[in-house]
Amino acid sequence: MNAVLDAVAAIDTRWILVGLLAALDLWSASLVWLSKVPRREKVLWTGVIVACPIVGCLFWFVLGPKPRSIG
Repeated sequence: MNAVLDAVAAIDTRWILVGLLAALDLWSASLVWLSKVPRREKVLWTGVIVACPIVGCLFWFVLGPKPRSIG
């Protein structure tokens, strides 16, 4: 049990944050490519997300196309 606790304590938190940021980027890029915007805009949005990961994801969620409401 101590070996497991030592291994968990030895993990650098920066790697955890990098992993979470990579997952967020992949998720937002997949949302871009699943959207119904033209291909040129998809490429531009993906470039923004890759170049500025945190800001790019936030811009996509704020400025990107919104889903249609039912009703």
